Amino acid sequence: MDGSDLLTNVRAFLRGSCDDDVPLDGLEVSYVQAGPKGPVRVLYEGPGRNGDVLRLTARRVKAAKGLELERAINARGGRQAVSTGFAQTAFYAPALDLLFQVFPTDDRLPSLPVAVDGAAMAPVLESALAPHARGAQLRSVTARVMRYKPERKCLLRYDLAWCDGAPALAPGVVWARIARRATFERTRTILPRVHPLAAGLGFELPEPLGVVPDLAMELFGPVPGVVLFTLVQREEFPALSRRVGESLCRFHALPVQVEAVLDVAAQVARLEENAAAFRWLLPAERERIAALEGELTARLRAIAPSPRRLIHGDFHGDNVLVADGRLVLLDFEDCAMGEPADDLASNWAQLTWHVQKAAARSALPEAGRRAFLEGYLKDAAARTAARLPTYASLHCFLYAHQCLRHPLDAARYDDARAMLAACEDVLERGLP
Repeated sequence: MDGSDLLTNVRAFLRGSCDDDVPLDGLEVSYVQAGPKGPVRVLYEGPGRNGDVLRLTARRVKAAKGLELERAINARGGRQAVSTGFAQTAFYAPALDLLFQVFPTDDRLPSLPVAVDGAAMAPVLESALAPHARGAQLRSVTARVMRYKPERKCLLRYDLAWCDGAPALAPGVVWARIARRATFERTRTILPRVHPLAAGLGFELPEPLGVVPDLAMELFGPVPGVVLFTLVQREEFPALSRRVGESLCRFHALPVQVEAVLDVAAQVARLEENAAAFRWLLPAERERIAALEGELTARLRAIAPSPRRLIHGDFHGDNVLVADGRLVLLDFEDCAMGEPADDLASNWAQLTWHVQKAAARSALPEAGRRAFLEGYLKDAAARTAARLPTYASLHCFLYAHQCLRHPLDAARYDDARAMLAACEDVLERGLP
């Protein structure tokens, strides 16, 4: 069954579970996480009622477990703040082996229904933000979903209206991230530990505003700016990229220890998992993908151990904002003790995608890629530069797989093949 047939069958199944006015014809697959045998998790999105976004997640499970999960999720589900038009919050489709959950229900993120309910969050945020608002009362809270990864995390923005008498510095906007309980416990102290060391770093960081342990939620302040990668065709992009490289080098020197470790064994495991899903998503390139996996695995295992440093773990230009010439670094939940070349290569691979997109039309992305490396490497350890080609080829491979996770992107297959070619080129010739 191909993707279009599956979507047709999904819509047909869901029509028997919701009100007639739910616009299921607008439902599309926006994200796919695959495994060796096909999709494991899928996010469906489309227009909902009253201008809202309708989101449903699907997870592949077998019948016995699927029916049991459906009963358990519905049994503990409470009243939804906004009617989605569905009779239940979870449905199992035996013919499809799919367990559906209607957002905000997510059995791996059980606090999500409360977190997206502004009325329910008003007393919670009033208490959590009391040190920053001098005990002022909240009049209203508006919750907005900014990014959602099923069963992993949800990024929210809260617009706050305070009652009269609130101090001028009481936050009007607060961002929050909900994660799985284990992830929350591991990451809740990272930003508070890194933030006080940001002076002289070259990156500004969001202000940590506290946590809500019962909801597995971190709170942090808003940050201004536009995403760095939206500026690739601007004249200032190379200079900004150089500063990003310099600041990343200083970030890697911070005296911070975190619990997570991204060593060679973890890198090989990540590569294996991605390659298995990649082969299913791009079956015409199975042999090519398998060959690259083998070569990358061998090169990773040949790297001699070295002292681990703090790394960001998801470093790229979409996690850097530019505001009036200032640089802001976001998203610290993937921080780990690891190889600095991993961060450097992650951004280099995504810059390579921008270089390919620009082709001969503009030299600015290539100038930015070169400036980024020069900015980082001028003060970096020699071993980081020596390991960079291996990690750069690895991240070209990982990004090629990532391109296929977004079915609404019409260029995803071309992009994936282009990044595979970039991976092969670096393995054969090194960095340009």
